[in-house]
Amino acid sequence: MKRSYNILPCMIAAALMSPLALADEEVLIADDDPSVSSYEDEFDFLVEGERNAEKLADKQGEADEDFAMWEEDGEVEDFGEFQLRVPDPDPALPLPYSVVGKKPLGNNYGASLIFTDRDSVVAELPVLVARNPSDFKADFWVIGELHVNGTKVAETRQWVTSASLAQAGPTVAFLKMLAPVQSKQGEIEFKVFKSVDGEAKEALFSNAVPYHL
Repeated sequence: MKRSYNILPCMIAAALMSPLALADEEVLIADDDPSVSSYEDEFDFLVEGERNAEKLADKQGEADEDFAMWEEDGEVEDFGEFQLRVPDPDPALPLPYSVVGKKPLGNNYGASLIFTDRDSVVAELPVLVARNPSDFKADFWVIGELHVNGTKVAETRQWVTSASLAQAGPTVAFLKMLAPVQSKQGEIEFKVFKSVDGEAKEALFSNAVPYHL
């Protein structure tokens, strides 16, 4: 009976330790067997998701820095309202024609060539219509003819009324036409007329300009 008392505690201890041994064996099997998922494997997708979220946040921060140059005075605009700024155009030049001592509808300014091509030229002639509104009396046509070697090749006309006049400065009509030419150099001539009814012409002046292709 004495020996049986010594064996009983050993049996009890062995029975208590066997579940731990089995648990350790299961862990070892799980670690060694690739077909069995461990705890970390089951939740790897959460770790990977956090990493992807951090990468997206970094990229968003870089995009915000790229558009920071368009902000003014610390104001932040939504990307949907972003507009590319177009630089302001250069201001237009003032009229370069003096009216001092000039008579309206006179031969006050010279003709000039604007463009040339292989067999044509574009010429322009400014005509002073009025120095100020007080020079105007009644409606009329300013008619310009373009001649090459004595032959009329083009015509243009401008209708002038009180509504056509600049109120704070001179009014200038610009007669601009293309003329075909047969030689590499020569001369083209403007002939300027005034007409009240558009039919009868009153000759005003002529102005010639040489050309070289």
